[in-house]
Amino acid sequence: MTQERQDELKQMDIEAEALSRALSNKEHESSENIKTRNKSQSPAGSVINKIKEINIESNKHSKESQQISDDSQSSSTSKKQSQSTDKGMSPTDTYEARDPEKFRKEVREKIIELMRQSGYDVSVVEPGEFALKYALSAPYHLFFTRVEKAKETYNQKFSITFPEILDRSLGQIVSSLHLNCMVDVGWLCLQYLLAGQRPNMVILCSQRLGEEELGDNITVVHVEMPFEFGCHHTKVMILQYKDVGIRVVVSTANLYASDWKNRTQGIWISPHLPRLSEAAKWSSGESPTNFKKDLQRYLNSYQNPALKRWRDLVRKADFSAVNVCFIASTPGHFRRIDVNLWGYKKLANVLSQHVMLPPDAPKWSIIAQSSAVGSFGPKYEGWLSKEIVRSMTRETERDLKDYPEFQFIYPSVKNYEQSFDYQDGSSCFLYMKEVHSKQQWIKSYLYQWKAKSGCDQAMPHIKSYTRISPDLKRIAWFVLTSANLSKGAWGVQRGDYYITNYEVGVAFLPKFITGTTTFPITDEDLTAPIFPIPYDFPLCPYDSNDSPFTTHE
Repeated sequence: MTQERQDELKQMDIEAEALSRALSNKEHESSENIKTRNKSQSPAGSVINKIKEINIESNKHSKESQQISDDSQSSSTSKKQSQSTDKGMSPTDTYEARDPEKFRKEVREKIIELMRQSGYDVSVVEPGEFALKYALSAPYHLFFTRVEKAKETYNQKFSITFPEILDRSLGQIVSSLHLNCMVDVGWLCLQYLLAGQRPNMVILCSQRLGEEELGDNITVVHVEMPFEFGCHHTKVMILQYKDVGIRVVVSTANLYASDWKNRTQGIWISPHLPRLSEAAKWSSGESPTNFKKDLQRYLNSYQNPALKRWRDLVRKADFSAVNVCFIASTPGHFRRIDVNLWGYKKLANVLSQHVMLPPDAPKWSIIAQSSAVGSFGPKYEGWLSKEIVRSMTRETERDLKDYPEFQFIYPSVKNYEQSFDYQDGSSCFLYMKEVHSKQQWIKSYLYQWKAKSGCDQAMPHIKSYTRISPDLKRIAWFVLTSANLSKGAWGVQRGDYYITNYEVGVAFLPKFITGTTTFPITDEDLTAPIFPIPYDFPLCPYDSNDSPFTTHE
């Protein structure tokens, strides 16, 4: 028992030292697009050195506890004789007082205090309670980021902070995988600390923000892109728990402070996916939506040895409880059967197999919404209509020749100037002024960002696509994804089918979730739980004097 206690205490020292290395005093610039940076300071930066002091103090306590254990080993084995004369505590009492969970709780409380003293308006959710909120989000398990400056979002049913994703009520995390575009490792470690979890992780990203030295518990891998203008734009987490089960999280947010503070983001969180039995076949544990196979194919597309362990964990997990479809993009030229595995062609394939609209289908509009806008060409009838809109009209009964109305939600200059981003001197949008000058026709398809529950000012970094009924009461499906409305994200047919980006999203289809043909989005139709839409209806078209927010680079 004494040796076990010493090992635990030693592990606490290792954790504290790793956390100190991972959280260094570094402020940085951040932007989702590497060529267009907007300054965004990490709230962790101003308290990192003080965090190190806390860990030094914790190490001191751990060493004192270890000395007590060492002394007890050479003394009598009786409990009374092993008590510390200074503290009046036995080695057992000392160990229980310094166990890892209590240790992390103490550090967490001190960190929050220091952040507030440093001027950061930190408002955190107490750990240990998210499991109930998660259960109440069924059957969609779709969340939106809590907005720091919009207090009305704090108690909303589907509002979430990052540490809640890691909440201990969902399980003790032993390791995690993060696939993302831009990552501030210091900020990310802080989220684990606030959740009372250990930051043992593998990170694959396009750009790491900051150059702090990392401990052995954190591995960062830069993703090399095969195409010059491609981007590793995916935003996915896989969390492994102590019980060897896993959980998959798909979001629209980068892993740095600004994306989680005052912007609108979307997050889907899978159920707990338990480990299959050793006797289970390789093909076991699939979901009705083929999510497992599609996720495995996506992870295999990296051909990166850092993912081998995670591919094995996915293969051995039971995904039968997952009720959404996995829609991803990966860079490449695709032919024949491969064309239906990625991008808009994958979405079209899924819709054609599993979606059924009523006879008035041509009147069901397609709504796209994203934070960046690509180059579409000189007219709507090109890529946007023939490839994107056509793919999103697919269903089991028909392939329409007359496409429905297309509506595109993208913030106007007025939206931006009234936003929290504008107040903070930052931006999460990318639409080049030069590109817009060549596709002025798009203005007739543009709609303002309007969001209920205080989120008008929380600029949408979320990307979503849906198809809605003429009476604005039902939707046929909904896609949450990292993919902006661009050729690089969704693909383009140029002889071969061509994609430049890594992207990941999930498609919510009524067939698999509610057993109905549509989702209600108002309380006038309660045939199924109301699907949460992140913006308001009816949509608000641009005025004649409105223009989309554009960037110069």
